[in-house]
Amino acid sequence: MKRLSLLFFSFCFVLTLQSQDKNQYQVLLDSALTASSTNRFEAAVIFYRQVLEIDPNNVGNSLIYGNLGSVYERMGKIDEALECYSKALSLEPKLVPVLEQRSGIYLDKGEDAKALQDFNMILNQQPDNELALLGRAYLRMELKMFQESRMDFESLLLNYPQNKQGELGMAILSQKQGRFQESAELFANLIERFPTDPSLYEARGNMEREARWFELALIDYEEAGRLSKNDPVYNVMQALVYLDQNKKKSAKRMLERAVRDGMPFASLEEYFAKCK
Repeated sequence: MKRLSLLFFSFCFVLTLQSQDKNQYQVLLDSALTASSTNRFEAAVIFYRQVLEIDPNNVGNSLIYGNLGSVYERMGKIDEALECYSKALSLEPKLVPVLEQRSGIYLDKGEDAKALQDFNMILNQQPDNELALLGRAYLRMELKMFQESRMDFESLLLNYPQNKQGELGMAILSQKQGRFQESAELFANLIERFPTDPSLYEARGNMEREARWFELALIDYEEAGRLSKNDPVYNVMQALVYLDQNKKKSAKRMLERAVRDGMPFASLEEYFAKCK
């Protein structure tokens, strides 16, 4: 699930500061927001840190930590971002935008239990939150919580019927549950809407291969390759379908085509061996 690091909040409040500090606080805050919005990340970090130093007990610091975490994430400093998001949530546990960002980091780090906890916290507040429903549905599917995953996908698509990733997830879930005809219908609807997306043909080909609908899988992999300007990986996928059928000559032919199109021979030696 891809994410965008966002600036969460702009601020229009200063609470209990003296007049001079109040002005300095607002000036630094404005500078931090401007630096962040213009991708001057190092400067933004300095300004945000200075804001926090002026008034460590300001109730708005949870928002500032959220924005600082966003800056760190955009810099690729993931551990620092996670620390800031967690600090923000220790001050205000119900900040949905921060929970969204932190859950994404947990997913990227493979900390599924923590990501699931964040998704649950979001959905307790916003039962129709698109990002959390989608993230939890995929996560539950990976954890083989298929019934719970289906409930999340159904809720997501009820509220957001054109969510492409949700429709794709439901098709893959149906595949994992062995409901191949249902999966095929879902893929057909998706491909009708997005006929030039090679990843959809690849995903349907994977389902068809698992269902042992070999001829259909070959057609979809071939179409994915055509749309991807002859990416050799799809020749390899077709070769694997032929190997599934013990059609070794056809498999070898596709592997040789993949090598001609740029795939390193060494990466395919295992498959060539199976063609003998």
